[in-house]
Amino acid sequence: MTSPSAANAWPPPPDLVSIRELVRAADPEGHIAAGAHADEYDPEEEAILAAIGNLQTSELVAATTLPLIQSVWQASFGLGDAEMQQRRPALLGLAEQIERFFGPEAKPQVRS
Repeated sequence: MTSPSAANAWPPPPDLVSIRELVRAADPEGHIAAGAHADEYDPEEEAILAAIGNLQTSELVAATTLPLIQSVWQASFGLGDAEMQQRRPALLGLAEQIERFFGPEAKPQVRS
């Protein structure tokens, strides 16, 4: 059974619903903007959560998560270095959002 203090721990650990929301907002491949279904990135979202889900709050910073996200992305889409460079801004933005929501400086967020 989870203790009341553990249940109210802040910031919360990453969860799949939040990772999905952040990846879809980042849309690094532009698939969703081009009209693809919202579940286009499901495998990547699950792999990102698996890669970062066990990190401590202090480790949930862009400098730590970006290489993990890039590794997932490169493996999933079979991208070369030049192609990864093109996606780096979107993937960095995703890493920064993960830090904002789950990292050591996270503040309560209100989703709209």
